[in-house]
Amino acid sequence: MNKASLKKTVSAVVVATTITTLSPLGVSAHWRQNVDNTWNYTEGNNIAQGWKKISDIWYYFDLNGKMNTGWICDKGIWYYNDNSGAMQTGWIKDKETWYYLDDSGAMRIGWIKDNGKWYYADNTGAIQTDILNTTNGTDYFNQSFQLQNDNNESPTTLAKAENNSSTTDNVVDINGLPNLPQTYSINVQADAENEILQLMNQKRSEAGLQLLTMDNTLLQVARYKSNHMIQYNYFDHTTPQGEKWTTWLKAIDYRYTTTGENIAYNTYNAVELFNQWWNSSGHRANMMNASYTKVGVGIISGNGKFMGTQEFSN
Repeated sequence: MNKASLKKTVSAVVVATTITTLSPLGVSAHWRQNVDNTWNYTEGNNIAQGWKKISDIWYYFDLNGKMNTGWICDKGIWYYNDNSGAMQTGWIKDKETWYYLDDSGAMRIGWIKDNGKWYYADNTGAIQTDILNTTNGTDYFNQSFQLQNDNNESPTTLAKAENNSSTTDNVVDINGLPNLPQTYSINVQADAENEILQLMNQKRSEAGLQLLTMDNTLLQVARYKSNHMIQYNYFDHTTPQGEKWTTWLKAIDYRYTTTGENIAYNTYNAVELFNQWWNSSGHRANMMNASYTKVGVGIISGNGKFMGTQEFSN
């Protein structure tokens, strides 16, 4: 890959995913209950389909116009609407399992920071309570994952048990691989990692492909590679030591039959990395490869860059 300078581009921002046209005067809008106890919403002769904002609440209607409740998968992203049909945000509890939905209603996976506290959701979105990761010598676990009170309020803190008093939020070393130098301070862009996964899965869903799941080992390798490029000040699939990501996967005994890697960087926006990959045919081919079922997205900021790596496998 050529080490070309990346130009910052300015693009229009779409501020609303759904545009609702105001009903003309004289056209009534109302709810209607069907004989099977489902609900429709009509404006004149038009039956609502898809997402519809009614009295500042988002609802979802299927192709038959029936209001949906419970879990809803739309373009590869999961949402949850309660029994009244209202889209939920924040913490929800479903069948004794906690989930976290962001401000757009999308279910989050991976590390989640809420009100200054850290939580971890697996690939199904379920908040975890056991030891999650010991590969870098640090155990992450929930010391007291209990309800704050008897009213089923959101979970308490997911504390990080550390080997020392320093923060481990940005430690990306992996057991079995050399520890990286700390020439440049770094920050892991966990929110961007999850958003890029959602953007990829939206594209794959539109193409009828199986959705990718965030694999914890690939996530660690992707972060390691991004930090490796920052600390050693290079940009290439092959490291200055002559290694590739496949070298590292072999060293940590990660099994796969096919794998691929995307790398990119810019100096201004972590999520824009997705657009850089999408607008490149070779990188887009990796993201849309039907053979891949797992991915790790590692986004690290440091040394004036947002450095991104995607590791794919089956």
